[in-house]
Amino acid sequence: MFRVLHRINQAIGYLEMGALVFLTVLMVLVVFSQVFFRYVLNQPNPWTEELARYLFIWISMLGAAFGVMKRSHFGFDLLVKKMPPYLQKFEHVFVHACMGILIFALIYYGCRMYRVVAFQITPALQIPMRYVYLSLPVSGFLMGFHHLCNFLKVQEKWEVSSGMALKG
Repeated sequence: MFRVLHRINQAIGYLEMGALVFLTVLMVLVVFSQVFFRYVLNQPNPWTEELARYLFIWISMLGAAFGVMKRSHFGFDLLVKKMPPYLQKFEHVFVHACMGILIFALIYYGCRMYRVVAFQITPALQIPMRYVYLSLPVSGFLMGFHHLCNFLKVQEKWEVSSGMALKG
């Protein structure tokens, strides 16, 4: 079961990485065109600044989810490494529970914000704001899935190392 989740997790990670590369390249092109039109042609486009802002929001949120998958967020484990194994396990479960609560809050309040701004229109692009705020629940769900996979992976390692893994 865990191997299937791991493969799905990896596939989602590749999709996130592709989306991040695409959005970053698009943002660079939009900012470059903004600079070109403003300083070379002396004809600034109002939509480029707005689009760059919204692309940056999506890049930040997807990047945070990708960071959860890669376990690359900041962590301070100097004290944890000095704890006895049973306290390390407790700390692991506690930290993952706290992170789960924060992810749930991101999803819950992201969905609420999505409903509030669903019919607002952006000033320059004239697109619904829901496309911008959709980044909150989408990244929350991705973070939650990656977080669950990371938690199960560590749990599996502990079971194998302590000899509690089921053989079959």
